[in-house]
Amino acid sequence: MRFLILLLIFVSSNAFYEEKASFEVVHRGKSIGVLEAVKEVVYKKTVYRNQTNIDTRVITKIEVNYGYNVTFDRLGLVEASARIKFNGKQRTNAFTERKGEGYTFVRDNEKPEELNQDIKYSTVKLIFEEPKNISNVYAEEHGEFHTIKQIASNTYRKTSPDGKENTYYYKNGILEKAEIDGGVIKFQIQRVDNE
Repeated sequence: MRFLILLLIFVSSNAFYEEKASFEVVHRGKSIGVLEAVKEVVYKKTVYRNQTNIDTRVITKIEVNYGYNVTFDRLGLVEASARIKFNGKQRTNAFTERKGEGYTFVRDNEKPEELNQDIKYSTVKLIFEEPKNISNVYAEEHGEFHTIKQIASNTYRKTSPDGKENTYYYKNGILEKAEIDGGVIKFQIQRVDNE
């Protein structure tokens, strides 16, 4: 009986933790979508799920759906999928998986690429964890590493190899807003208080 009670205490204290974050997507002062993110800790794994839906008209109609599902354990990234649709058509379908000491990255059914670098921090973590003492970020969509540096107090700039820059603003370790260069469209995300 004592063992069962200890087991139940251990399982209940280590089994599940969930955190949610919601952001409004803003372009030129107008709300054009939402970003919903969830961080779940289940036993020794942390799963990040991120869904962004954008619907606007610039010169023509733009409808973009970003979906990320990323798992980390104590060693780093386990696996990551990034799926992006543009105006209803698949634009990106990327998958990263840990294989032995490295990773395999596959995008849009192309030939797999080998990545021989540890992945401890990726773009989905930017929603939930201020990147203190982090110098590079793995981009799940592209299978590449972006540099990140602190440019002011609680403010960080992430730069991709092709020069696109995103800026992230934190307060008390929590992401408040970000300026994003999404390629097709530049936009901001602003935290929505969940009550």
